[in-house]
Amino acid sequence: MFRRLLACALGLTLLGAHRPLTIFDLADAVGKPAPPVTLALDGGSSLTIAALRGKPTYVFLFASWCEPCTLAMPFVRADYAQFGDRVRFVGVDVMDEPDAAHAAIAKDALPFPVAIYPIDTLDATIAPIAQLQAGAKYQIPTEFLLDADGVVRFAWHGLAVDANGTPKDVLPGYLAQLGIQ
Repeated sequence: MFRRLLACALGLTLLGAHRPLTIFDLADAVGKPAPPVTLALDGGSSLTIAALRGKPTYVFLFASWCEPCTLAMPFVRADYAQFGDRVRFVGVDVMDEPDAAHAAIAKDALPFPVAIYPIDTLDATIAPIAQLQAGAKYQIPTEFLLDADGVVRFAWHGLAVDANGTPKDVLPGYLAQLGIQ
């Protein structure tokens, strides 16, 4: 049965069938305009990534159970404090159950919009085996930086660390490449 499903999925891919976009598809758009991914914000409204134009946008993908995400969170908060007036920040709780995501968002009290992209939504769109085989694309934390025109300029996956394995903040360096100090 699994082989038939896999063959069917591969066949649809080869025939050009399109699946719904996920927030992780920003990774395939580096150097291109952001795809029209729509996110459900924690408060119930929606946000379309492709519509985020006018100022650079930083997108941070995390989950409540992800220790590297927790280690990255102080950098995200510090970067928001330093650049939040010039850069739009969007958080996306991914790979959590909705209740866990709501609880994590409330606990973290991030000062910018946070969307929820539940694990069951991702799994219904991209088979878990395909996620595992995709390498870093579905690894978290994942971060994206879009320029003011909505073009995905940078994508980085996993916790950035220095040569000693100490977590480091790479967003300021990417922002400098966009002319933001």
